[in-house]
Amino acid sequence: MNSSLIDFLAGCAGGIAQVVVGQPFDIVKVRMQATAQDLYKNAWDCFRKIVALEGGLLALWRGTLPPLLGVGAAVSMQFGVNEQTKQLAQTFTGKSELDISYLFACGAVAGLANSLVSIPVEHTRIRMQVQGDSRLGAIQYVRSISQSYGIGGLYKGAIPTLWRESIAMGIYFSMYEWITRQMRLPGQTKSDLGLANILFAGGIAGVALWFTTFPIDVIKTKIQTDCFQNPKYKGMYDCFLTTLQMGGLKGLYKGLAPCLLRAVPANGVTFLAYEAASKKLKAHSDAFKKYHFF
Repeated sequence: MNSSLIDFLAGCAGGIAQVVVGQPFDIVKVRMQATAQDLYKNAWDCFRKIVALEGGLLALWRGTLPPLLGVGAAVSMQFGVNEQTKQLAQTFTGKSELDISYLFACGAVAGLANSLVSIPVEHTRIRMQVQGDSRLGAIQYVRSISQSYGIGGLYKGAIPTLWRESIAMGIYFSMYEWITRQMRLPGQTKSDLGLANILFAGGIAGVALWFTTFPIDVIKTKIQTDCFQNPKYKGMYDCFLTTLQMGGLKGLYKGLAPCLLRAVPANGVTFLAYEAASKKLKAHSDAFKKYHFF
């Protein structure tokens, strides 16, 4: 099994872990970003109302199918492209350990590549999360949007997503790499770090990602939940100005609390699952070749 396939498969494992752990936090974040200013007092009030009015705790996992199918592929692409781009950069620079600027650039490339998958997945997921007690499922949503507005309809919000993903993934992967380097003793590799260290590094990388790119995410959510027929926003810049006028700077950070609470466990387990799967697949790569699996 070659290294690129290992990176993509391990990334898929990380993506699935991220969805399962992070989905309840994410639905609260999306509701607070996309709904009226006075509907929820705070994140706890949003959480309480979803559980009380929309079918109990299972309502917190509404819209999970699209990310389980799509985020696994998206995170797989993030990790796979990031690792392959790092290898190209190592060949270009002649360095086995890249500078942070190169790590950021590799992560940004991975974010742009990932957007091809993540835009329609996130658009579908977000619309499902704000639909309240509607029972329209993921497949019906995708069919409805594509039939009415074509493939372009599924890619609504593409521009802010591309901005967010490129910046976010650059920060994400470079921060994780920098933290794990600080933790390693001389002569150690990343595989020598314990589970707690991986969870910590992944969690902090996730916090850094969301804290720096959250305003872009707010704009993306507003655009992706905007009406197709009579949209409120003319574009990304108009959405930014309207959000500032309606809620000030605070409006650009609406829903930040549940997002940061989600970032630590969700991204911690993402890197933990990725590193564990990668290590296991590399250990058994010869066996896969022997039986002609890959």
